[in-house]
Amino acid sequence: MDNILRGQLNDYPVRFFCANTSASVEALRQIHNCTATASAAVGRLLTAAMIMGVMMKGENDKLSLIIKGDGPIGKIVVTSDSCGRAKCDIENPDIDVLVNDAGKLDVAKAVGSGKLTIIKDIGLKTPYNSTTELISSEIAEDIAYYYAVSEQIPTVCSLGVLVEKDSSIACAGGYLIQVMPNCDEEVIDYLENRINEMPKITEMLNHNMSGTDIIDKIFSEGNYKYTIEQNIEPKYYCDCNYDKAEVIIKSLGVKELGDIIEKNEDLELKCHFCNKTYNFSIDRIKAFLN
Repeated sequence: MDNILRGQLNDYPVRFFCANTSASVEALRQIHNCTATASAAVGRLLTAAMIMGVMMKGENDKLSLIIKGDGPIGKIVVTSDSCGRAKCDIENPDIDVLVNDAGKLDVAKAVGSGKLTIIKDIGLKTPYNSTTELISSEIAEDIAYYYAVSEQIPTVCSLGVLVEKDSSIACAGGYLIQVMPNCDEEVIDYLENRINEMPKITEMLNHNMSGTDIIDKIFSEGNYKYTIEQNIEPKYYCDCNYDKAEVIIKSLGVKELGDIIEKNEDLELKCHFCNKTYNFSIDRIKAFLN
């Protein structure tokens, strides 16, 4: 079962999130029929969106992460909510399997150079919108860079997806640690050094380490005490339904609906996030014009 731990240090203004998103990333792989490299790239972004989603406070708050790079995977859109539910749309999920010089899946080459846009809809008149450059296209570093530039919050982010030879997901997850204002320099120095010593997130998850095990491994070396405040169950979830599909069809306008009726063919609408299809008969479409 996937989970996200949310907590903070007891004596210092440091908050953390640690996620196991293996089942959710496997779900996205199956839904979009991703190749291994696509799963690795989008799985990292999905994990980041789930973590960032649970940071929001309102039950109706929404978050979108959009990557537009010049790599073969094209545009990636991930949306999430404050419960950790997320879905994604991938322009090219069937890209070739790309491997770097180290023999690892080449996420940076798949994504290419480009921009990361983050949109937060917290119920205000205008959603918060910020765009930053992709500094590595490995996703984790790009998320940390966004926080440094757009929100001025020093952030450590680690994301990973381990893909089996049959393209299924062995494990996926990540952690994110943020240092809030007025934190002691010794804590910042400790984190900078400790994170560099940590194994890869996929290595720890593949050895069946829990989120608590991983957080403990990060902070116990410095004898920092912490509190786990929440244990959230994220999942790949699409909220599309027939009523929403019907609204989209109705919004086409009289001319376009008339053109559809003239062809005398039923209309099929497909959701890009979950690939579910919604069928509308000619009679149903005619009723929209009455």
